[in-house]
Amino acid sequence: MGIVGAGQLARMLCEAASALDIGTVVLAEELGPSVPNAGAVLEGSPMSEGDLRGLAGACDVVTFDHEQVDLTALSILESEGVTLRPTTATLAMAVDKGSMRRHFAGAGLPVPAFAVLPSGSLGEPLGTSTATTSATATSSATAVAAVTNFAGAHGWPVILKATRGGYDGKGVWIAKDVVQAREICQEACRAGVPLMVEELVDIEAELAVVVARRPRGEMVTWPAVETTQVDGVCREVLYPGRLSPDVAGRAELLARQVAALCEAVGVMAVELFCTGGDLVVNEIATRPHNTAHWTIEGAVTSQFENHLRAVLDLPLGSTDPVAPAVASVNVFGPSDGTPPGPRLPEALAVEGAHVHLYGKTTRPGRKLGHVTVCGPDGTAVREQAWIAATALGTPVPPGIVVPTALLGAVNGVGR
Repeated sequence: MGIVGAGQLARMLCEAASALDIGTVVLAEELGPSVPNAGAVLEGSPMSEGDLRGLAGACDVVTFDHEQVDLTALSILESEGVTLRPTTATLAMAVDKGSMRRHFAGAGLPVPAFAVLPSGSLGEPLGTSTATTSATATSSATAVAAVTNFAGAHGWPVILKATRGGYDGKGVWIAKDVVQAREICQEACRAGVPLMVEELVDIEAELAVVVARRPRGEMVTWPAVETTQVDGVCREVLYPGRLSPDVAGRAELLARQVAALCEAVGVMAVELFCTGGDLVVNEIATRPHNTAHWTIEGAVTSQFENHLRAVLDLPLGSTDPVAPAVASVNVFGPSDGTPPGPRLPEALAVEGAHVHLYGKTTRPGRKLGHVTVCGPDGTAVREQAWIAATALGTPVPPGIVVPTALLGAVNGVGR
């Protein structure tokens, strides 16, 4: 199996592949977390047809660690008989958020109200000559007019999103009024970033459902989980969290509809908003996803093993949870930039804590790993997971409420 990308997802895919004696070849633009676990490593770019062709020639099936890829180059390889799972048609839904929204809305799936800004207003980067400066002003004005018309129908504030390239909160802005919208559109136009605008959803809960699907359509889902995002970055994942059986059941059904519509092969994550008791699809990922890391210890079959099974068209494993409650908390670099390694003994001393560190260089605010705890009580497993995560140096971000008396308070973290 070939993997495009060398990040932590590829690392955990390689770990799952090793248990099944499946060989792996990783295409790495730079040395990443997966490199020590990969069977073989090819240096190259996911944006290079030649490098992608080299990976395809070294394996039977190609899958992906991320969606920042050259779809045109992949389409050429696919037309030549290279097996890509997921296919370029499925990848396109995750690569281009505007295309995804149009596709879903056209199929009648619930999505936030949105509009893709005119293609002539944003796109290729512009230069700095007098002529291009004038073009920038004209094109950004077109974009602002479209945003203003949208806000007239749906109200301020609105969300502006980069349709390509955004992740973990990057490429997402809130515009409270036309002045802020103009500033965002002007900057996007200068950078050549295409945008879409959408309504600001009154979110009661954020949740995710991860689906594994084989080429001929057989699929399984893990239970819906409640997620907590801070500045667009996932900080904790709770099963079952506060989700009622009714909401969870509807979320799983909706996720299966999304996976079938996209003809997903492998794992697909569907992120949802619950608003007014209804569910709307926010985004998808056509690969293993942070919101299902809990499945490594918390489910009979992990998302990584089932991704391999689906990509290789093998029977899918059970997605049943192994405990009534599971909590997974992401580990982030502390403000002083110290690595989590020296703090590992304290985290491992937390009863039930399963620590995963990704081997990434530490810097403040960088995602470095995750901690998962399984048990009979949702409150208890969440507390234990946060105790272990803060023991590793993870700051408790604003908006996350934890019982500070239970935290290790390493270097003041969590106080």
